[in-house]
Amino acid sequence: MIVANSLKNVLVNIEEKTEKIEKIENSKKKKTKFEETTEIQSKNENLGFNYFYQKGLKEYEQQNYQLALAEFDRAIEINKSHSDAYIYRGDVKEKLEDYQGAIDDYNQAIKLDATHPKAYYRRGNVLRKVGDNWGAIADYNQAIRLNPNYTAAKRRSYVHVDRGTPETFIQE
Repeated sequence: MIVANSLKNVLVNIEEKTEKIEKIENSKKKKTKFEETTEIQSKNENLGFNYFYQKGLKEYEQQNYQLALAEFDRAIEINKSHSDAYIYRGDVKEKLEDYQGAIDDYNQAIKLDATHPKAYYRRGNVLRKVGDNWGAIADYNQAIRLNPNYTAAKRRSYVHVDRGTPETFIQE
């Protein structure tokens, strides 16, 4: 009887330890599954960003500006650190004559990547449209500082500072 009780206690201890080991192994599997899920989610977000970003570009090329805006909005929701998405959304807003919205997007693109000449150039174009010619010239100059071969920005010499009087600020 004593042997039977001892044997029973040993078996109970073995079962308890086996359960503990199984719990530990299951928690390791759960962590692995969590890590896998996180990795997959990250890849899906990147794929989602690229999907909406490319759709936005396509809609923009086809001059479907409202649809392009919606696609760029979705892309930016997924990845708020992609400066080109802000630049192209700014371009869409410019076409829709939402000039302040365009300037805000170009500002965000510059905040994300201050070495991106396209952001300065495009913001300069909008500043010119809203009458901030000095701001436009400053942005064109910065675009050229960042990329001396940025020929489109060289048109800064055609900006009218005083209405009707073209001023050339830098000789090419």
